[in-house]
Amino acid sequence: MNIFYFSYFSPPLLNVGANRSRRFSEYLAHSGHNVVVFREGRSHRFAHINQAIKTDTMVDSIAVASWDIDWCWKWPTIIHKQCYRLRHWRSPERDGDIAKRYWLMDLHWGWIVPTLKAAMKKSRTVKPDVIVVSCPPFSSALIGMYLSHWLKVPLVLDFRDAWSQASYFVDNKAFNNEKRILEQADALVVTSAADHDAYQKLYPDKLIRYVPNSYDYILDHVSDNHDVLTIGYSGTWDGFRRSAKGIFSQLAQCDFPIRFINIGDIQPEMMSLIHEHQLDDVVKMIASQPKAQLNEILAQCDMLFIQKGMPDEGKTDTHLATKAIDYVASGKPILAELPEGETLSFLRKYATQLFEVSVNQPQQYYQQLHELYRLWKENQLQVISPSSEFYSCYSCEKLAHDFTQVLEDVTAYKFAERIKT
Repeated sequence: MNIFYFSYFSPPLLNVGANRSRRFSEYLAHSGHNVVVFREGRSHRFAHINQAIKTDTMVDSIAVASWDIDWCWKWPTIIHKQCYRLRHWRSPERDGDIAKRYWLMDLHWGWIVPTLKAAMKKSRTVKPDVIVVSCPPFSSALIGMYLSHWLKVPLVLDFRDAWSQASYFVDNKAFNNEKRILEQADALVVTSAADHDAYQKLYPDKLIRYVPNSYDYILDHVSDNHDVLTIGYSGTWDGFRRSAKGIFSQLAQCDFPIRFINIGDIQPEMMSLIHEHQLDDVVKMIASQPKAQLNEILAQCDMLFIQKGMPDEGKTDTHLATKAIDYVASGKPILAELPEGETLSFLRKYATQLFEVSVNQPQQYYQQLHELYRLWKENQLQVISPSSEFYSCYSCEKLAHDFTQVLEDVTAYKFAERIKT
């Protein structure tokens, strides 16, 4: 098959979306398919970049630079806030919520037209048999919708997060856009069982497949640190839902040796929070790392931390966090500050050592940390491999094969329809 794969987040970026598109595109290429990946080509401010990461030579990677559309939402946001300040009021909305009013679909739509031009030019020499679009950003789905219609080839959407069925917030505008695009799509791939059920009910006639993210590495050794209890966390914080305030406020009260290693974007807000709680000697900040180096650092930790904030009223957590899959594969103890939902249910099923805490119960939170310190002192926090069921369900080879099967199914279906016609 000739495959046009549109993934805004791709290597050399280091985030989850980039890792997923890299795994699938490389598997497809090594399976004998001709893969052309279209990616955002600017110096990216939304995720860490490692230029040392090389893309697979079997994958044709085309970098397409977005239009600079920041002015479309930055200036309206500034003017909006100034109107409040002129009246000596403070805007009751967060900057992000104000900006959303001026994003159109999202703040990445400047990628659409340049990418459509590049794809149409490429289609003169490579006629695609199927189009794949990785979302978010969901504006990328418009590229797939138009190309699928113009070139008369099947479209597969890969929703790494749900769109209209988003776990944590309500966006009533999303449903109409999503419905319009899914009318053109031949299949939808989702990464959580809850999303699969929700979209199957919304679109019963659509091919909906569940292909979660996989683990990449298994941490095969225990901590080399013996003088202080070390907790590791990989990922970024948004200061709102994914906030370090809960764990930091507890670490500030600990009267025993403890260390917290944070691997991700080093933001000024995080550094201010560390200074506020006087944790400069406790929290170690490390910039985003390639997956291999990331896992080497996490291997030195005694346990791993995962956190999600509470969703909006009436919503539940339907997103399976990729770090939860990697954490379980490591076999290390997991400290979870999570609401009820998909990620917590997954950890309860597969994690070999799970310790649950809540910011709403600060006393129990502190007692749990104290108990973990006791277990660590007694050498009871050890690496315990998860079940064989977990390894078989979440291996990258198995899931890449499942993803490939979706593409083969839609192309076979389209071929049969063309013959019938």
